[in-house]
Amino acid sequence: MALINFDCPECGHNLEVDEGGAGFIVKCPECGNPLQIPDLPPARRRRKTVLAMLTLLAILLLFAANVFLGMRTRKAEAQLTNLQQAYADTVAKAQSLDLVQQNQIQTLTARLALANPAQTGKLAATALEAVAQAETLAQELERMSRRFIESDVGERTALLRRHMAKLVETAKNSLPAAPQIADAGPGRGIGGRHITFPILPGPDGQTLRQNAEVTGVEGDKVFFKFPGGTASYALSELHPGVAAYLPADPLLALPRSKWTEEVLRVHQLQCAQRDERIARLRTDLEAQLPPAQE
Repeated sequence: MALINFDCPECGHNLEVDEGGAGFIVKCPECGNPLQIPDLPPARRRRKTVLAMLTLLAILLLFAANVFLGMRTRKAEAQLTNLQQAYADTVAKAQSLDLVQQNQIQTLTARLALANPAQTGKLAATALEAVAQAETLAQELERMSRRFIESDVGERTALLRRHMAKLVETAKNSLPAAPQIADAGPGRGIGGRHITFPILPGPDGQTLRQNAEVTGVEGDKVFFKFPGGTASYALSELHPGVAAYLPADPLLALPRSKWTEEVLRVHQLQCAQRDERIARLRTDLEAQLPPAQE
């Protein structure tokens, strides 16, 4: 805060006070004479008034921004809730219809095996109609699920975590050497175990360390000690199979920069696998149809 500088009219003692004291009566500390602190100069009063108005305006703007952002947030939350509900309804409907269609296809396939040639073509044609409905349903389900995973971080994370858990479990079979695991006792080691990797491999199998014992796991960081020193690595800097032996989130075995790309790839792969199964079923049924008459 700025200061007001003035002299006592009786003894000439110089005083300095905060500008907030302008107009107040005080005693001179030198002679005890009561004196009035001078008012602020007009220019400084105007500046102080302008600053106060600007401060008030800033507070009002922040309040308005908070109200606006709150409204936008509530609107976005409502839209997300509606989208999630629509997706859930579509999935429930799709699963129910898919189950009915699968039962129909299985029944028709069984009847095909027992039917005589005259009935086979008719049954196959009926089954093909069910397959066509399944194909249409699969396309709609793919569109809805794609929209959902693109708008919901939790769903993307869950899908990717399930995928990485399978990948990590499979990858442990491709480690250059299985880890040596010994009982360390309650509260010691890693979950009561000593875990030592004779060869600690990087993401592509290259050797990072030898005889590296795990000393700690914190989030995506893994700490090791080995002959000659210690080191720490992000889980994504290690071979995915390493994570299979650690109390760590398998999702962290994938670099964060690749999460979005990988979750879309996994979703597309799942949809392609489903479409391939339906296509094989269609081919098998079409083979049961009688040849077209010329």
